[in-house]
Amino acid sequence: KGQRILLFGFTFMIWQHFYAELERLKKEGITFDLSEGILIHGGGWKKLADKAVSPQEFHDRLRDVCGLDRIHDYYGMVEQTGCIYMQCECGHLHASVFSDVITRRPADFSVCDIGEPGILQVVSAIPESYPGHSLLTEDEGEILGEDDCPCGRKGKYFRILGRLKNAEIRGCSDTYSAPSGAAVSDPQDSSAESRIRFLVGNQEILRQMSTTTPRQPFNAEMCSYLETVSSILSKKKEARQYPDVVTYGFWLRRASLDQLKRRFGEGHGGLRLGRGVAFHIAPSNVPVNFAYSLAAGLLSGNANIVRVPSKPFPQVDIIASALEEALAAFPMIRPRLALVRYDRDSSINDYLSALADTRIVWGGDRTIQELRRSPLRPRAREITFADRYSLALIDGAVYLNSEDKGRIARDFYNDTYLSDQNACTSPRLIAWTGERIQEAREDFWRQIRTYIASRYELQAVQSVNKLVTALLVAAETEGVRILQGTDNRIWRLALPALTAHTMDRYDNSGFFLEYECADMDALRPVCDDTRCQTITVLGDPGMLQPLLASGIRGVDRVVPMGRSMDFDLLWDGYDLIGQLTREIAIQINKEDSDKK
Repeated sequence: KGQRILLFGFTFMIWQHFYAELERLKKEGITFDLSEGILIHGGGWKKLADKAVSPQEFHDRLRDVCGLDRIHDYYGMVEQTGCIYMQCECGHLHASVFSDVITRRPADFSVCDIGEPGILQVVSAIPESYPGHSLLTEDEGEILGEDDCPCGRKGKYFRILGRLKNAEIRGCSDTYSAPSGAAVSDPQDSSAESRIRFLVGNQEILRQMSTTTPRQPFNAEMCSYLETVSSILSKKKEARQYPDVVTYGFWLRRASLDQLKRRFGEGHGGLRLGRGVAFHIAPSNVPVNFAYSLAAGLLSGNANIVRVPSKPFPQVDIIASALEEALAAFPMIRPRLALVRYDRDSSINDYLSALADTRIVWGGDRTIQELRRSPLRPRAREITFADRYSLALIDGAVYLNSEDKGRIARDFYNDTYLSDQNACTSPRLIAWTGERIQEAREDFWRQIRTYIASRYELQAVQSVNKLVTALLVAAETEGVRILQGTDNRIWRLALPALTAHTMDRYDNSGFFLEYECADMDALRPVCDDTRCQTITVLGDPGMLQPLLASGIRGVDRVVPMGRSMDFDLLWDGYDLIGQLTREIAIQINKEDSDKK
């Protein structure tokens, strides 16, 4: 009592436990005088932002509940041991005599001006046991000035603006949380069903879905419904802003459906029917994949539950709106369709998996492993689309002789940047072949750089991620050359050779491995891998024939450049109509057949 008290802790835990308990006790008439205390806190502001607790409110509440008025935030990280940026009385973070702080522009990592927000780089002279002297963080900050803080302290002073958008939250204090994958739900409500949000359909449709009657593939009414969806999308002004939505609507037109029916609609002499209820889990990072999966489910005669991406893509809402609008003219299809969205919740996965006769998982290896914790019925089938990678093969002479290099740039953009290279079909490795390769490469990337300049919006976290991945690849692979361009929209790494491990590490958002290929057999290490899915080709695809015919475990598709995203009912080696239907074998007595 009467002495100075030092309090220290993570911000989030101070708020959730220390402050909450002091507030509870004060209501019971029990108070503590900590007016002589000094509180130093840091970490966990990301959690408090979700609770709408500002630094000022944090300060005011603690002063009210226990008299604490000397409260100082700090910024630091275990990756740079010993370097702490402490907050002064004016609320500014200060660099010490042992440290420095720099802000860099996301586009090209150039140094920001004072007052210009940028990616925070921290520098320290303290580390001696490891190379932690200069770190590019995933935080955004702003240098406020140097040697002129009103508190009187010299050196740079700054403020933290928060994590870079879409950066992974992984601070020390953030390890204190619910177990991974735990459901966030109302503790008074134990029903998984009530935590599902519906874009199309409702709970009653979900409950009754298992009683719907399977239909034959390419049912006339179903094809007319999807054709109506196509017509609605073609007329929506907002749909025309998204090439992937336009492509989906074009894929559903009558001529396309008729062509699919000719290819996939015939059985083997028996009667084919949908398997029942199809539960589709779409990937979180590809906006329109869910809609193609749904179309496959409807065309094969099934009722469908589709979990759409959790990210708020406008394309999802546009397509959901068209599906709902078309149902007005086809009420008999309404019981066969539910578009749902929900947070990671194993109990909901359990509930929907128990309804399914077929489960289709598009989310990659981790999603497959997570969903497989939810059991299926004994005769239910599972179709999984695991992590895959794709590559592009470009003939240098064919490129240089092309009269429309702008179209080639557009096609390459649609294959890659349009989906941020998140689609398994997006090329990550560019293999160059033929003549005049160096000349072709220089012109090709110049055209790409021009095309994406006004079309592709780079996020700061993507710049950091690409830098990290490039350095890791260079550290792990001898002879790699980093061909960094004028900015961070394009990162290129020239490889001296291809190995079975070349595609173990890659990135997205404009990150490309490159290799000069004199012999198609040099592609074998990356193609003889079950993870290899699509090869997009600029040139004669026949040059791949010897490699493909030699027997390789990978490569499911070879398509022209610009067509990698074109969906087909034969995907990843699966005949989706065949997988989503069952065939009733009908045998005819030979004697009866002869009499006829």
